[in-house]
Order: sequence, then C-alpha cells, then structure tokens
Amino acid sequence: MGRSYRVRAQGDTVVFHDVTDITRPVALGAAHRTDDGTWDIVTARGRHLPPATELLPVLVALRHAYWP
Repeated sequence: MGRSYRVRAQGDTVVFHDVTDITRPVALGAAHRTDDGTWDIVTARGRHLPPATELLPVLVALRHAYWP
C-alpha cells in the first residue's frame, strides 16, 4: 500500500502532511518559494534541507528526513 499526502499552499509557502493513517496525520514540513525560483525546505522539526527546483523533490526530501 502506498502513502497518502496532503499539501496546502499558503501564498509562497507549501505545507506537507503524511495522511496515510488518517487518525494520526504527520506534519512533514514546508517549502518556501524564493526569488530565484527554487524552494527552501524546512522540516516540521525546523531542520533546513538543500533547496529544490520542483515540489516533488521537496516531498521526497521531507519524507526521507522523517523516515530515513
């Protein structure tokens, strides 16, 4: 069975949650759009990850940071 995610955009910020277990959603983190078109990535625990150029790599990085 695959994982399910909820993604919510708020201005230049996109927030990611893993909602595979709907009784216990897990906050993964957020991505903030920069002036040069990349996404700065911050985990729910405040750890900064290397920037990405698209949102799919952002989700992959956040998931890997939570479940290495």
